[in-house]
Amino acid sequence: TAPPPAALAAVPAAPAAAGPAGLDARDTALALPVPLVDPADPNAGFLAGLLASAPGDLLGALGAAPADSAELRLRELRARLELGELAAAGGTLTELEARHPDDWRVVWARGIASLASGEDEIAALSFDAIYDAFPGEPAPKLALGLCAEVLGQLDNAAEYYRLVWMTDPGFVSAAFGLARVQLAAGDRAGAVLTLESVPEASIHYTAARVAAVRARLRDRSPQEPLLADLAAAAGQVEALRRFGLDPERHERLTTEVLGSALDWVLSGSRGSDPGSTSLLGSQLDERGLRFGLERSYRVLARLAQRGEERIELVERANRFRPRTWV
Repeated sequence: TAPPPAALAAVPAAPAAAGPAGLDARDTALALPVPLVDPADPNAGFLAGLLASAPGDLLGALGAAPADSAELRLRELRARLELGELAAAGGTLTELEARHPDDWRVVWARGIASLASGEDEIAALSFDAIYDAFPGEPAPKLALGLCAEVLGQLDNAAEYYRLVWMTDPGFVSAAFGLARVQLAAGDRAGAVLTLESVPEASIHYTAARVAAVRARLRDRSPQEPLLADLAAAAGQVEALRRFGLDPERHERLTTEVLGSALDWVLSGSRGSDPGSTSLLGSQLDERGLRFGLERSYRVLARLAQRGEERIELVERANRFRPRTWV
């Protein structure tokens, strides 16, 4: 059966972070859009009441369903994937494919399960079949972009992600995916521009700006001309604080910027003349940056919930504190 394309007006989950760290294919697969429940399914009403259930609780609750159905098994499959029960998920998927061989939702589920279990080429074939059936939908393009990314086909991944982001800004995952691919290809400036193109109205605006700050500075050599990026990153951190970024994340981001600046100053790079510029309230010299890092780590220590973490943060603050007579 092939429901109308509106049935694929899926709900995107939180986008996977954009950054130099390796991509977790399983978590990213589960962050792909989730197809809407077919209202004609006999369990549609029952499943609507379980939307907020944790995966473990959900599996127990599914036994009380009024009837067996495709939507019931699809929900079970997703719960098992979220719990990491790949073998059990495979059994559920095999049963679904036997009972509903023509249902596009089962093909989509095959793609998700394949990505989660590392069968990336099978996932790409599954999502390509969905794309053929619904060529105008952004969700299959987003999924194909992810498949191309994990397969190392960066040009193809960028093309899919860019197409989705340009045509449907509601799919912020496409912007994060495009930025990841641009970073992997060495296009740091392009990745920053992509992340900063996420509009302020988006619920992922703050995450995108935080990722943009990190994209500017992470894995940079202190010998590079970093002054412009350091200043831009500091301005972004200040803007995020005014925007309402919580104190802990603000201080952690501050330590990243000041830490990069300290490495850069200690490298003797041009433009690091003492006292010439300030950064997040700290003078852009070794002494000023050390005091700034000490201050931020002490704030983080006060905000820490666990005693062990508090002690570690205080020790970091002490390590950065410059030598003084008092």
